[in-house]
Amino acid sequence: MTLQSVAEKIKKDRATPARWENAETVPNPRMVGVLLDLYETPADERTEVLRALAEAKKPGWWHPWREVAEVGVIDLESAATSIRSYAPGVLPDLLQTTEYAEALMSLRNPYEDPAVRRLRLELLEARKEHTIGSAGDDGNGDERASLWVLLEEATLRRRVGGPGVMARQLDYLEARIADVRSSVAIQVIPPRVPHPLAISLCGHLEILRFKEFGMGERLIQIGLHPSMTLITDDSDAVENYRMAVDVTSGFAPPRFTPLPLTSKDLG
Repeated sequence: MTLQSVAEKIKKDRATPARWENAETVPNPRMVGVLLDLYETPADERTEVLRALAEAKKPGWWHPWREVAEVGVIDLESAATSIRSYAPGVLPDLLQTTEYAEALMSLRNPYEDPAVRRLRLELLEARKEHTIGSAGDDGNGDERASLWVLLEEATLRRRVGGPGVMARQLDYLEARIADVRSSVAIQVIPPRVPHPLAISLCGHLEILRFKEFGMGERLIQIGLHPSMTLITDDSDAVENYRMAVDVTSGFAPPRFTPLPLTSKDLG
């Protein structure tokens, strides 16, 4: 059917279905039913589409923290089967203890409302549990993403919070590394290792992969402020960054290698 014929049959102007096709707007549930009838959709497929639509309209698990949630990032993170992360400055969110995260938030925005900060910390804990689970937890493993993180050693040595905060953060990472059942893999890049310059220039990034057919990988470049976070599905960009991560991982000690420093090194 042409756009014009569809528009006439549903008694809308031609621009309305054009905006749907270009994902500029979405039809309401009643109109979805009208379109399914118009296209003579088989009954079983029609039922599945309407079921999926109803499911999609339910609030996300992050809804209680919606006022502080980066919805685009969290939606992708929640749907991902694997997340590859490179963290040259500070630890990625999903590996931060609450104390480390709070100290980092204080550095980034010292004047933030304490109530808003508490919401951010609660959301972070929920994200961690929902995406990768707790250390030593083997429940719901099929529903959680695998997380593969490349850290510069300088990231571990960069003081965020006091010695106690850093000591407990390192202990947390060690527990993750030692857990052979964990879906979290951590590699630390030693200093003076000749890994590609390109990776060190790119800043904090994540590459997400999904199980859904036809849904390509996403590249997320994370800025200092949420408004500076960039998301792209451009295949060339994703491939370039993925290759840089692949090559860099070859210069780092393998998974399960103990950290180059421990909480004891902090005195």
